[in-house]
Amino acid sequence: MTKKNKNFDIWKIVSIVVLAMYLLFLMWPLLKLFIQAFFKQGQFTIEQFINFFSQKYYRKSITNSLKVSSLATLLTLIIGVPLAYFYQTYEIKGKGLLQVIIILCSMSAPFIGAYSWIMLLGRSGVITIAIKNLTGFMIPDIYGFNGILLVLALQLFPLVFLYVSGALKNIDNSLLEASENMGCTGVKRFLTLIIPLIMPTIIAATLMVFMRAFADFGTPLLIGEGYQTFPVVIYNAYFSETGSDRGFGAAVSIIAIVITAIIFLFQRYVNSKFTFTMNAMNSIERKPLKGIKAVLINLYCWFMVGLAFLPQVY
Repeated sequence: MTKKNKNFDIWKIVSIVVLAMYLLFLMWPLLKLFIQAFFKQGQFTIEQFINFFSQKYYRKSITNSLKVSSLATLLTLIIGVPLAYFYQTYEIKGKGLLQVIIILCSMSAPFIGAYSWIMLLGRSGVITIAIKNLTGFMIPDIYGFNGILLVLALQLFPLVFLYVSGALKNIDNSLLEASENMGCTGVKRFLTLIIPLIMPTIIAATLMVFMRAFADFGTPLLIGEGYQTFPVVIYNAYFSETGSDRGFGAAVSIIAIVITAIIFLFQRYVNSKFTFTMNAMNSIERKPLKGIKAVLINLYCWFMVGLAFLPQVY
């Protein structure tokens, strides 16, 4: 009896410590944020929110962030889902090294990645100057909306790859064999069988990538050049060269929290429509590649991963 009571007390202490840390590191900062946003000189006010929504410059930062985050998420899915499918279903040359490089790509910090791309594709970048010297043609630089989109897509598609690869391991190989016996192969099998089975994972990966892109501060700051996003507005409110406005920064932060909460709840609602479990008795067997199919699939996998790995190499 004494031993049971001792164990109970230990877990009770652990629970209290975890709760205290939750209150200290999450709830207390949020409470301070609400106070700064809604109170000015001890008086309740929504002046900061009116200031934000009354100016087109600030309102546009919302649409800019949603636009770049949505398109970046779409690109990561277009790159990452087929890449994971090829990796799990076919014998890719150097697949072990390929997976290691993909993981390394996902570990790149936004600031470092954005700065490396400037060094590669900026106006005086290594690749930009090399192409100009060889062909006389000046390629478009990395700055602006297109540059943000490119960098975010190449930084974040490894997350989709890792999520989807894990989901594909739970698909039983007998399902693929049955579909093949029924004449359902190639792209048709991918769209009608594989995608529905891994849809919950795709939705989860979509939320993860969208949130990462929406909250990314370093990439828009370094290469945005006037393309203002939400995190940059918050940074400027707190650390502007003309003076900080913590109340306004807190108000913008509250707006960001509300937007992300709405997106999270929408994701949960959509995900509830695709909830099911899978247990693979026999995991998907990788098939050897031959001919032009082998060339194209290997080229796609290594080209996309190599392109994303360029900042780390440089």
